[in-house]
Amino acid sequence: MRSTSSAINDFLEVAGIDSPEIASFFLKRNHNRLTASINDYFSNPRLVEQATQSLEQRKNSKSIASSPKLKGIFDKYKEAEPDPTGKYYIGVDGTLQYLKDLKYEPEDTIVLCLANFLESESVGDFREEPFMRKWSAVGCDTLEKMRKFMDSTLKPKLVSDPKYFTEIYQYTFRFILDKGEKKLPLDFAAEYWRLLIPKQYFTELDKFTHFMHVSHKMKVSRDQWNMLLPFLEAYHEDSELKNYDESQSWPLLMDEFYEFIKGEQ
Repeated sequence: MRSTSSAINDFLEVAGIDSPEIASFFLKRNHNRLTASINDYFSNPRLVEQATQSLEQRKNSKSIASSPKLKGIFDKYKEAEPDPTGKYYIGVDGTLQYLKDLKYEPEDTIVLCLANFLESESVGDFREEPFMRKWSAVGCDTLEKMRKFMDSTLKPKLVSDPKYFTEIYQYTFRFILDKGEKKLPLDFAAEYWRLLIPKQYFTELDKFTHFMHVSHKMKVSRDQWNMLLPFLEAYHEDSELKNYDESQSWPLLMDEFYEFIKGEQ
């Protein structure tokens, strides 16, 4: 039976590459069968690309995690004193300076992507462990690399990936909600709706926020927040709600909005 090292050497020679890690990856996928591994390698260029990127990220992560550069960035912005549990974090002032150095405004949509990426649970609170872990994982140990990652990876994804957009939209409610509260003030929610929701839905959104105001519904629950986006998508270009289906599982608030629209007709 061919040894693992021998199989790797044979793979490298036949494939014409110099990465034992890639050879090992494909050999493991194919139970150390050389011919099957070679065929797998040449017939799956996308998998080769993904495996290569993953390998590079792991290498970068190991070097960055042990490098003082990333730790130095965190330390530059962190609070002088830890929280009551002894853990250091970047607070409101540090966050504002961090965003300024990244050349972002606090109200930029990409900042919500950054907060989600760094697993922030509330505004102005970046924790050391996820900060180090997440930036290490993508090989970023300078502000320039961080911004490049945000602009070239997360920003386009927000536009091109509906699932990711929904993730950011739903995350935003939790992120901006005051500690101990269960609902957002309407005016605060409306600011973020106009920040996040695509402009083609603004006609329907404006009618909805008008309804909320005149109905004296000045708080928005998590369920209402989450369901507004699919509601606007479902009734886009039907702002009179002529095709509204009351049997669908919309929150009660949407049924009330429907009755409000009918009453105005």
